[in-house]
Amino acid sequence: MIHTSEPLQIWATYAIAAVFLAGTLVNLIGPAGIRREYAHWGYPESFRFVTAALEAAALVLILIPATRVVGLALGALIMLAAIGTLFRARQFAHAIPAGVVLVVNVLLIW
Repeated sequence: MIHTSEPLQIWATYAIAAVFLAGTLVNLIGPAGIRREYAHWGYPESFRFVTAALEAAALVLILIPATRVVGLALGALIMLAAIGTLFRARQFAHAIPAGVVLVVNVLLIW
């Protein structure tokens, strides 16, 4: 885990959990914009449910101290996949938030 003050580590952990909660909900609800993006990226509409399930798994694992590192690692892999998708679609600016989440995940594992 990150070697810094405990309050910062706790805050960052719950912030990352909130990101995965938001991602889970957005992908489950599937507003029109999300469905359009998945189609633009070449994914079937149902793939958002796969993404939601992975994000929900990361969220639950992060919230349990004994599995936190596994959840953070899963979260990092999800962000790597998102960044890859966005780079392939040449949506570089949209990859910045995923990059920030990736970095925070890695720092919390470290």
